[in-house]
Amino acid sequence: MFFRLRVFLWSIVAELEYILYPWKEENSSEEVSQKYNLSSTSIDQNLIYDWLKSHDEKITRLQEEIIWVQKEIHKLNVELETHD
Repeated sequence: MFFRLRVFLWSIVAELEYILYPWKEENSSEEVSQKYNLSSTSIDQNLIYDWLKSHDEKITRLQEEIIWVQKEIHKLNVELETHD
């Protein structure tokens, strides 16, 4: 009974999401550019730039974490060598 209720509620929410989701059509960037008086190429370029920037930040963070892990491993190796 609860399962059917959950499925029913989920289907209602999914329909609302489909209706309200603003990017369901391919010409969405054109609609946004018209609404805010922007050129459509700038929107596409900004999306690409933001995507690249987010990946660059993730890569930078991962590199910093890898460097930190390598330093910690080196410290542990040095401690093990001194105790032997």
